[in-house]
Amino acid sequence: MKKAESHRSQVTGRGLVVLVVVMSALGVLAQTTTPTYYRDIKPILDRHCVGCHITGGIAPFSLTDPQEAVQRAAVIAGVTSGNYMPPWPPGGDSPTFLNERKLSAEEKALLVAWAQTGAALR
Repeated sequence: MKKAESHRSQVTGRGLVVLVVVMSALGVLAQTTTPTYYRDIKPILDRHCVGCHITGGIAPFSLTDPQEAVQRAAVIAGVTSGNYMPPWPPGGDSPTFLNERKLSAEEKALLVAWAQTGAALR
C-alpha cells in the first residue's frame, strides 16, 4: 500500500509540475499576443516600408515617426493585407527574387492585429 501511495504522490507531483509549466507558458503567450509598435511593427516597417516612406522619399508620408504610424495603423493594415503595399509587381507564381519587398502572412497578420488592438506603442 505504501508503494501505491508513493507512486500516486509522484504522479500527482509530476502532474502539478506539468500544470505549472503549461500555465506559465500560457501566461507568456497571453502577454505577447498583443502586438506593439516597438517590438513588432517597427521592424516590419523598417524592413519593408521606410525605403520609400521617409521624409523626402517617394511616398506621400513618412513612417519613421511612431506617431505617424499609429495614426495610420488602419490604413497600413488595409493596404498591406490587400497586397496593395508594398508594391511588388511580379505575381505570386513568379520565381523568388533577391531583395523582394513582399510581406509574409505573419507580418500582415501582425499589422492587422496591431491596428485592431489599438496600435499600441509599447
